[in-house]
Amino acid sequence: MNSMKALPVIFMLFFSLVTLSSGDLIEDVCRTSSDFKVCIDALRADPKSSSADKKGLVHILLQQCLTKAKSIYNEIVSLLEQAKEHVLIQCLQVCKENYDSSIDDAETAIKDFDANDFPGTMSAVSGVVSAPDTCEETFNESVKISPIKSKDDDFMNFINLTASLINQFEN
Repeated sequence: MNSMKALPVIFMLFFSLVTLSSGDLIEDVCRTSSDFKVCIDALRADPKSSSADKKGLVHILLQQCLTKAKSIYNEIVSLLEQAKEHVLIQCLQVCKENYDSSIDDAETAIKDFDANDFPGTMSAVSGVVSAPDTCEETFNESVKISPIKSKDDDFMNFINLTASLINQFEN
């Protein structure tokens, strides 16, 4: 009879331990990234993240890198259509070419990551990060203010946080 009374207590203890040990994977992963808040916001915005494992979360971030690269590329194309000043057109053309390559690199990074080729993923991600970097350097050299500077900076930060998580798979 005493063992029957102890059963609910044991069950409650076990349930409490399971609940405490099953923390929030998104928070755990983002704590190890280079930008906790941006990481949390990006992953919480994607409904697939709630059921993803760590690799799935990084895959989601890589997909978001690709989406961001395409969005910035489209904005550059739009700015080019409106541009009249020769120097601005030249700078935007360099940005367009680099973001075009960045889209290819982001697609390669996703493919390599899914195939567990983490060095290949990092190589492709370094190609992705070159787009905003080169774009901003082009504007700085021309002494022209970049119309997409804040987007380039945000994108570079996003790529770097994604890379910080990919690096954890190489070890």
